Amino acid sequence: MRWLISFLILVVLAVGLAIAGRYDPGYVVLVYPPWRIEISFIAFVFLLVGIVLGAYFLTRLSITTLNLPRIVREQRARRDAEQRDAHFIDGVRAYLEGRYQDAEQALGNWEGEPSRRGLARVLAARAAAEIRAWPRRDAHLAEAAQQGAEFAAHLATVKMRLDAHDVAGALAAVAAAKGLAPQHTALLRLELTARQQAGQWEEVQKLIEQLSRANAIDPARANPLRRAAHAEMLKRTGGDDRALLEYWKKLPDKYRTDPLLARAAAQAFINSGGYDTALDILEAALAQEWHEDMIRLYGRIRGTNPTRQIEQAEKWLPARPRDAHLLLALAELCRVQGLWGKAQNYLEASLALEPTAEAHVRMAEIKVNNGQTEEACQQYQKALALCQLEHAAQ
Repeated sequence: MRWLISFLILVVLAVGLAIAGRYDPGYVVLVYPPWRIEISFIAFVFLLVGIVLGAYFLTRLSITTLNLPRIVREQRARRDAEQRDAHFIDGVRAYLEGRYQDAEQALGNWEGEPSRRGLARVLAARAAAEIRAWPRRDAHLAEAAQQGAEFAAHLATVKMRLDAHDVAGALAAVAAAKGLAPQHTALLRLELTARQQAGQWEEVQKLIEQLSRANAIDPARANPLRRAAHAEMLKRTGGDDRALLEYWKKLPDKYRTDPLLARAAAQAFINSGGYDTALDILEAALAQEWHEDMIRLYGRIRGTNPTRQIEQAEKWLPARPRDAHLLLALAELCRVQGLWGKAQNYLEASLALEPTAEAHVRMAEIKVNNGQTEEACQQYQKALALCQLEHAAQ
């Protein structure tokens, strides 16, 4: 385009000079003793332009000739770089397509620019891990760290160790990576998974809050993890009544009526002998949300006032007359109190709605108490048959 514009300018100038020459046929005299040359002004202008253009093109040609070796080297280097880029892209494509052996071979031997060589080795390590080539994986990671991709190598190590269920190795890699970028979001997410697998629930809680403040974790993942962490902490605190009660009271109200946490807290208090506290927790949670696991546990707790416990369970019955788990819980509470008739009635109603091995065992115990040995054996056989069916289904 620039050549076309220059050519058009010259044409316009030439036409302008030609027109000007028709109206003013001036001339130029060149004297160099003993010679004297007289030419028209227009011819002189064209001659001068020709000399200038000739000098320009000769200069360009000389410069190009002198720079020819450098131009050839640059073209060759550019061609080599394009080939290396193509090999890098081929390796990445092989990794994404699941051709891990090809990917490792391409990226593990790639010798492109240093800024990308470390990343190539990280991907080669990931590919080697997929084909379980552990020594080559470790070699690629070590080289990646030497090539300036140390943090990326640590992140990849954490991910691969987690995939291999090597929690200790993953946490070691987390510690190394945090020495380089302690607040890196991707690293914190991986650390959260590692701490969860290691059962380090206090650290899990801290990481959830840290990621939540940064809006770096989906609430759909954070909320179940919070519940699981609280449940595990309740289990671990169960040996200390005071610490357990303090932990439970510090929980927000929405967690104290959560079925999972209420059941975990109740079980923790049961393990430490706090039966009445366990009953209070379950009753408060059941008032907010009915859950079969909680009512089953309620029927197994031996509080200091079993009569009140039976009365409370019977208060729930009008709203849930066909709840087999509530009926079974009532049967168990009555059986423990020696109310054999009521216990049998509740058991028969529960079995009519949902036959379970536990209900048949409880009915067998009542039959034994009544001296009905043959019927007790039948109930035990039914319980055994249900257990076998459940085992086969698994």
